[in-house]
Amino acid sequence: MRKENIDYFFEVFEKNNIPKLFSKIDSFEEEGAVIDNPDYDSNLTSNPNTVYSVFFIPDYLRPILDANKLNVKKVDQFFRGYAILLKGFNSADEYIKSRFRSNAKGIRRRIKRLESCFDISYKTFYGNLEKEVYDDLMNRLEKMLVKRFEQRNDVSQTLTQWDRYKKMYFSLINEKRASLFVVYHENTPIVISLNHHFQGRLFSAISSYDIDFGKFSLGSVEIYKKLDWCIANQHQSYEMGMGDLSYKREWCNHIYNFEHQIIYPKSSMVGWLKGNLEYLKVSAKELVFKLAYVKYKEYKAKRKKINIDQVSQYKALSIEETKAEYNNLSEVDYNSEDFKFLRKYVFDFLYSSIENVANVKVCELAQEANSYVIIGTSKTQKIVQEA
Repeated sequence: MRKENIDYFFEVFEKNNIPKLFSKIDSFEEEGAVIDNPDYDSNLTSNPNTVYSVFFIPDYLRPILDANKLNVKKVDQFFRGYAILLKGFNSADEYIKSRFRSNAKGIRRRIKRLESCFDISYKTFYGNLEKEVYDDLMNRLEKMLVKRFEQRNDVSQTLTQWDRYKKMYFSLINEKRASLFVVYHENTPIVISLNHHFQGRLFSAISSYDIDFGKFSLGSVEIYKKLDWCIANQHQSYEMGMGDLSYKREWCNHIYNFEHQIIYPKSSMVGWLKGNLEYLKVSAKELVFKLAYVKYKEYKAKRKKINIDQVSQYKALSIEETKAEYNNLSEVDYNSEDFKFLRKYVFDFLYSSIENVANVKVCELAQEANSYVIIGTSKTQKIVQEA
């Protein structure tokens, strides 16, 4: 008797399939709702010769199988999943009022601040995506991920598989099994997010942003706008997957432990033996995860200290209310290669002074080496080299 491992979460969200062993999925997002499996193979239960080890099962999408012929042993996995269940909400505003209460105003304020400072637009590519546009967005997303993980001094598992992702997502998006969400400043993407879709459920798989916009909480902007899109497009949930991160705990109204199911035939003594051995093995593995995870988190925290090479050698002085002393100066293009190190300072200035980018310029101070001044409509800020 053989054993087959099935990553249930991967099959459902990334491959858009229900494993053939299961006839349906029971979804508790809506009472009595089930999702039929068109690929269900009854031969797998009528003539069972396999032990199935099925892992990463979300509790709100439980698989249904033939309990007359198959036994199931269940193990709660150590890793948690994070989801937003959208039943009863008519907009992202309604959700954040329910979830964040008085802090909901802060989220809306961040979005308004971004839109006040920049020419912002939002677009979701869900079907009908041209290859040229797709290639450009994927190349930009890759660069964003590289810069973000260099900043964190960490390794991105996503980037190690980037060629595979780039090949597969184009067809998935055009088949409406995946989507690309983009936040633009003018025509330049500043947030790009890849998402999977399964039966009206969105899984946010890969996201990144331009780190120079760090002050603007682009992660919150992304989630808010995608929630609005999900609700407008009759999606029932917004899944964030595993990974214990603070923003997931803050945003999600459903935090759950994944479940591991060991399934074996009732009629087979060999199946019973192999099934129970697999159950013991899985239980022991989960115990090891639980014991080792704290030390692993400590190790990761040490490795994620800010990369010294990424720290700028400049500093921003206090913002001043007047620009009278700065006249006839030589303007520099902070978007050019030579001066792009100034972009973050400019965007931080925009955030703090609530200026629009169209009304701001950067000039070089000829009388002071390696010094610059950001000039807005009524405020200025000097950027000087660290001593």
